[in-house]
Amino acid sequence: MTQLIIDTANQITGYSQDDSLQAWEGVRLIPAPEGFNPALLAFYTVKVSKGKTTITLDNSAALVDAKTARCKLIKEEAARLIASTDWKLQRAKERDTAGWGSLADIDQVLAEREAIRRSNDAAEQAVNALTDINAVQTFTWAVDVPVATPNRLTRGEFLDRFTREETAAILAAADANASLKAWVMRLENSDWIKTAEATPGLQALEIAGLIQPGRAAAILA
Repeated sequence: MTQLIIDTANQITGYSQDDSLQAWEGVRLIPAPEGFNPALLAFYTVKVSKGKTTITLDNSAALVDAKTARCKLIKEEAARLIASTDWKLQRAKERDTAGWGSLADIDQVLAEREAIRRSNDAAEQAVNALTDINAVQTFTWAVDVPVATPNRLTRGEFLDRFTREETAAILAAADANASLKAWVMRLENSDWIKTAEATPGLQALEIAGLIQPGRAAAILA
């Protein structure tokens, strides 16, 4: 049987499950209430009225504390999961630099790490929506928020998809077209290209006759 240890100021200072434990000077022992949760000891209070002792739990404060504690553990676990992929990211970057890999290899790891972060966020939202302390304390989570791998190309990969004739025509036309020249300059200063963002510009090249119809989709395929 669990007994609460109460001092002369009617403060709970601890608990014991030793049935043979005896009260000592300045301390008394009373049975813990039904459903007693040792993890919430700090939120139990003692009230003495007409010689009767009542133990109550501040559910509101305990719930807030439980949520804070659970969210902290989720963050820590997410941080460990992300850290465990550091070697993958380092490897992908080194292989890309050496020419053995590609930007897609890096993006795959980045998507894996982002999935952990978004799953972390979703888990914390789920915890904060709970209203039962036990449900909060026993809450488990997993990396279950899917994240699509970014669809992007390095500047070199993107430029290699144009023919020499197309590149020459675009550069020549850019000298007389400020909007096209701005697009080319932006391309020249980009380390990588998001295919979704490149689509409008490529479609404009088709309309201008600088690349053949259908080439925009082919370049980004």
